[in-house]
Amino acid sequence: MPTTYPTSLPAGPDDRWRAEKVADRGIERPAEGQPVAVADFTLDASSTKEAEVRLLAYIDHDYEDELRGATATAAQESAPGRWRVTLRVPGEF
Repeated sequence: MPTTYPTSLPAGPDDRWRAEKVADRGIERPAEGQPVAVADFTLDASSTKEAEVRLLAYIDHDYEDELRGATATAAQESAPGRWRVTLRVPGEF
């Protein structure tokens, strides 16, 4: 189940969990509702929930005003302790 912004976000360490954007999947345009920007990231975490919250905290650092309704979904561990997380941000694109 995805984690939705806003939520209680942790303060990020200096290395920001080694978060890295690995794919920009473009804009999805559903038949109804707002378009959604989709991107994949990797970062350090010990669980899916922690990965999702950390991604929202990482993104919040730079884009707070644009994240209302954003969701983060950790799908798989890409390496031990490293998660691939999909960020979905609704908006007018």
